[in-house]
Amino acid sequence: MKRIALLMILFAALAACDKDELNPDNVLLGMGGDTWERTEFDDWLYEEFVLPYNIDVKYKWDPFEVNLKNNYAPVDEARARALMYAIKKVWIEPYEKKGGPDIIKRASPKRYVLVGSYEYSSTGQRTLGTAEGTNKITLFHVNTFDPSDAGSTKDRLKTVHHEYGHTLAATILFPEEWKSVGKEFYTGSWQSLSDAAALQAGFVSAYARANPDEDWAETISTILVEGREWFNKRVADAGEEGGARLRAKESILVGYLKSNWKIDLYETSPGAQDGLMDAVQEAIKKLEEESLKEQEAAAAAAANRELSGAGAQPLFYKSQLRATHGFLPIACY
Repeated sequence: MKRIALLMILFAALAACDKDELNPDNVLLGMGGDTWERTEFDDWLYEEFVLPYNIDVKYKWDPFEVNLKNNYAPVDEARARALMYAIKKVWIEPYEKKGGPDIIKRASPKRYVLVGSYEYSSTGQRTLGTAEGTNKITLFHVNTFDPSDAGSTKDRLKTVHHEYGHTLAATILFPEEWKSVGKEFYTGSWQSLSDAAALQAGFVSAYARANPDEDWAETISTILVEGREWFNKRVADAGEEGGARLRAKESILVGYLKSNWKIDLYETSPGAQDGLMDAVQEAIKKLEEESLKEQEAAAAAAANRELSGAGAQPLFYKSQLRATHGFLPIACY
């Protein structure tokens, strides 16, 4: 009898539950029932990425675009706006300028996925970005992107150029000789190695020692974003053998871009500044100048508000986006 009484109490409790808790019409985020309101940023992405290049940019949360075993933070839209503007200026435009108007159409990922936080491996290693062949590039830790911070800008843009280096190599394979330059130094245990040790072995970073593919992507992205002067100093600091390996890789990279993509990595004559690296460096410089001007304008506006007693207002990234890039700015606190 006690068991029957307990069962009756249980059924009564279930019957008394709020029906809304079991409502099958309730939307489950990320399970296909989401609805999104189109924004001016969506319109800008469509005009700047989808129409000309057929590149889709996913910045709204979708758990099926990432590893379901990990925890992630959704993207802050203001950071996504600033990052995609930087990507257009420092990746797409330099390649179009030096490789022709069709190079991005010919070889580019068809989807960018933006994630707010880092992805961590089981060993605690942070992942900045991933490339899935020529189809998809995922960029992590977008929520810390700050266009006014030169280090932050170079960090993210190096990731973009790294992943695009994979895309180029997946479209047209790099020469086999690349794999033989310092092949004895490739290791799956690169996480335990320092950049200094990697340099002496002839690699631009410890990660470059993971395998020839990562070595390729690290080398091209580092030269483009850090510049030739930086690379020459690394060669000088690498010692005789390490420096010779770096020069050998540089020569292969120069030949690959020229013969397969009709792109000069460096300037064609002293002072010409007409190489792909020059175009990327100039774009980074302009991006930093823009951000500095916006910071100065925001500081001046804040000072004027204090003098007028209007109180503090939120600062904006890309304060002139409406006028120059076709969409309204978003407040960044």
